[in-house]
Amino acid sequence: MADTHLNPIIRGFAPDPSLVVVDGVYYLVNSSFHMFPGLPIYASTDLKTWTHIGNALNRPSQINLQRTFSKLWNRGGESGDDVHAYQGGLYAPTIRYRNGTFYIVCTNVEHDRSWKLTEDDFRNFIVWTTDIWSDEWSDPVYYDFKGIDTSLFWDDDGRVYLIGSASPAEEATASGDMDQIAATTIDQFEIDLRTGQKLSPVRTLWAGVTRIFPEGPHMYKKDGWYYLLIAEGGCFEGHETIMARSRDIWGPYEANPRNPVLPRADPQGYVQFTGHGDLFQDATTGQWYFVCLGARKLPTGHFLMGRETFLTRASWLRGEFPTIETVVLDPVVSGAAQQPPRELPPVRPSQLSVTPDVGLLHIRYPDACRYRYEGGGSNNNNNNNIIILIPSRAPLDQADEPVTFVGRRQRRLYGESSVLLHGLDDTTNAGALQTGLCYYRDEVRFTTVGVDVAAREIVLHVVNRAKKIERRVTQSAEPFLSAGTSGRLVLGVIYRETELAFWFSHGENGARCELAVVDSLEMSGYDFVGPVIGIFATGDVEVPVRFGNLVVQ
Repeated sequence: MADTHLNPIIRGFAPDPSLVVVDGVYYLVNSSFHMFPGLPIYASTDLKTWTHIGNALNRPSQINLQRTFSKLWNRGGESGDDVHAYQGGLYAPTIRYRNGTFYIVCTNVEHDRSWKLTEDDFRNFIVWTTDIWSDEWSDPVYYDFKGIDTSLFWDDDGRVYLIGSASPAEEATASGDMDQIAATTIDQFEIDLRTGQKLSPVRTLWAGVTRIFPEGPHMYKKDGWYYLLIAEGGCFEGHETIMARSRDIWGPYEANPRNPVLPRADPQGYVQFTGHGDLFQDATTGQWYFVCLGARKLPTGHFLMGRETFLTRASWLRGEFPTIETVVLDPVVSGAAQQPPRELPPVRPSQLSVTPDVGLLHIRYPDACRYRYEGGGSNNNNNNNIIILIPSRAPLDQADEPVTFVGRRQRRLYGESSVLLHGLDDTTNAGALQTGLCYYRDEVRFTTVGVDVAAREIVLHVVNRAKKIERRVTQSAEPFLSAGTSGRLVLGVIYRETELAFWFSHGENGARCELAVVDSLEMSGYDFVGPVIGIFATGDVEVPVRFGNLVVQ
C-alpha cells in the first residue's frame, strides 16, 4: 500500500506517543526502549510536518541501558508468530510543560538473567529543560514507584501529581500467572519534581474495566471534573482506550458508561493495535485530537514498521466524556493543520551528545571511542560524510557488552538504504572482522549484509530466534578484499511492505548483485520496537573500518 497518507504522523519505531502544545508548537515524545540516544522529541506547527529536534537522554552519563536485553515469551501457540519479544529500556514517556520548563517522566525497565520471565526492575525518573531546542536536558531525578507508564498532572493549586501503571504484588509477579500479572492498577501520589520525594501516600485510583493491563494513564481537568484516560487490553489485538472521572482528584472514579472511548481496532482493518495515547486541543481552533500508537498490518500478518504514531480527531462537549474517532490513514484535520507550517528554529544538537546528529542511534550504551565522524558524518544528504568504526569484540547477537553499531530509524514503508564500505587498511590483520549494513530490531532479530574477512566472503545473515530462523547466503569477497585500500563495496537493502531485498555492488557504479529476498515477516512480530538500519563492525581486532554515504530512508 502506498505510503502517501497523513497517518502515521511519525513513521517507523514511534510507539507510546505523548504530546504537549506550547505557544502554537506541538511537541511529541516516543518510547525508545534499548536504543540510545533515548526518548526522541519531534516538533510541528501544523500536525503534518514533523521535525526530530532532539533526544531527552543523549549523554551516556544520563542513563544506563545495560540491563535491557529482550525476553522471549510464548503467548501460547506453537508457531514462532506467537512468541512475544519483550524488550527492556525506556517505556512510555510523558511530556508536559509548566512555567517555562518542559518535563518528561519515564521508566527504565531493567531485566536480570537470574530472574523469572515475569520479573523486572523499574527505574522511574524525571528530566527537564528550559530550552527544548538546545537538546540539553537535566540528569534524571529518580523516585520510588514500582510500575511503568508514568504521567504528570498539575492541579489548579499548583500541586503536581504522578500517575502510573503500578505492578501487582511481588507474589503475583513471582507466580508467573499471567492473569495475576495483567491485573495492574492506576496509582497516584503527589510528588516534588526536583527531588523525587513523595508528598503523599500512594493510592489506587482505578483498575480499568477488563482489568487486563490497565496502563498509559493521563489526567485532564475539564468543567470541574478530573478525567482519567488509560489504555487496557495489552499492546496488540486487545488494545483499547477507556476513561473514568471524578470530582475529587483522589476519587472515587466512575467509569464512562459508554466505554471504550476508542474501541479496539478492527482485526481485519489495515490500521491495528490502536491505543495508548494523549488528548490535546488544536492550538488554533480548539478542535480536540488524540495521538496514539498503531500499526499498519496486512491480512497476511506483515507489519514491518512495528508500532508508529497516529493522529485522529476527538470531540469533547462540556460536562461529558470525550469521543474519539476511529484511526484512519487520512483523518479530517482543521485549524493549524490546514495552514502552511511555520518555520521552526534550527535543530542544534547538544555539544554534550554522543552523536553529531539527533537521528543517529546506538544499541544500548555506546563506547564513544569506537566512533569517529568526518565531514558531518551523519547527514543523509551529505555525500562526503564518513563514519569510522572500531570493531567491538561483542557481536550483534548478545546484549551484555557494547556492540559497535550506528544507524537510523526506517521511516519509509517503501524505500532503500545503502552505504559505501571503503577498502580496509590491513586485511591481513583483520582477523575475525565482520562489518557491513544491518537491518536491526534487537539482539534476537536482525539481518546483516557485509564482509566476513576471515572467510573472505560477502555474507547475508538472517537471525530470528523468536521464530527459530538462522541462515546464511554467501558470495566471494575477493574482488573487494584483493583491492586493498582502493576497494569499494556498496551494500544495500530495498524494502517493501512484504519483503526486504539485500544487495551489493563492487564500486559505486558496479552492477548490483542481489543476495536474497527476505520475507519481512522474518523481521517483524509482536514486540515493542521498530526497524533500525545502520552499520556495524565486530571482531577481535582494532582495525578501523571506514564507511561513506550512509543513507537510510
